[in-house]
Amino acid sequence: PVVDVQRRVIAYLAGQPRDNFIPVRNEILHLFEHARQECMFTEKYTNTRRGIFAFLTCGISFGGGQVRPGNLRASPCHQTVIDEIRGNWAIGRLVGFIDHALSLHFAMIYIESYTGAFEEYESILTQTIRRIPSLHCNWSRSPFASAMFNLGPTTSMLHHRDYLNSTLGVCAIYCDSNFDYTHGGHLVLWDLKLAIQFPPGSTIFIPSALFEHSNTVIQPGETRISFTQYLAAGLFWWIGTKGKTDREINEGDCTIEKVSVCHRKETAWSRGLKLFSKRL
Repeated sequence: PVVDVQRRVIAYLAGQPRDNFIPVRNEILHLFEHARQECMFTEKYTNTRRGIFAFLTCGISFGGGQVRPGNLRASPCHQTVIDEIRGNWAIGRLVGFIDHALSLHFAMIYIESYTGAFEEYESILTQTIRRIPSLHCNWSRSPFASAMFNLGPTTSMLHHRDYLNSTLGVCAIYCDSNFDYTHGGHLVLWDLKLAIQFPPGSTIFIPSALFEHSNTVIQPGETRISFTQYLAAGLFWWIGTKGKTDREINEGDCTIEKVSVCHRKETAWSRGLKLFSKRL
């Protein structure tokens, strides 16, 4: 674990399952290679502030001007490939491992109820789908609302912070493919001045909305892919305000509601800190 001065676990190197994980890894690599070959990618899907590589996204999100949560959209071709990846047994196995690791190392984030408007981390998805039944989650075993398949072939994240993700939790990052992790592909946490070796087949949890992060470049001729799961901050607020946007609340007549929302915003950071587990 990576801990702060208060012994809070602020990042965790979960590694990989102890049993035979090689068939799972090989299947995921095959899936991502097939996806990259099957899909046509415009510059929108290959050149972003996060890096220059092909990617696909799926799941439920809220933010960036939306008035209510919605499923991330994809072209028919991309959606077919996304469905193949989501339904694959190997991805299901990996998602199950990530879910288990999250529950072990970030137990408060996983199971505890938030003060005030917030509900337990996993139930955010349940409540969102209950309010909007047309939405569908990526996997039943995952508390994360969204996922990104970074197909490579040389996935290295540029220096960035995922400011639309929830600060009250962590995101899960898995990487794999053919590269020497001692010479490239490190996870750099700029605020902590850390460069962490990130071996193929491993998973790391970080609060990506809080820390500026990136990857070091891999060597010529090497390949690298990654798979991330995350939850948009907007979903927490949307559930906490009972399906209303800030604009709707500010334009309304209920002073108590406005004061309540203001208080939640002012105290969100302190409530969030309490959710990070401590190492004795």
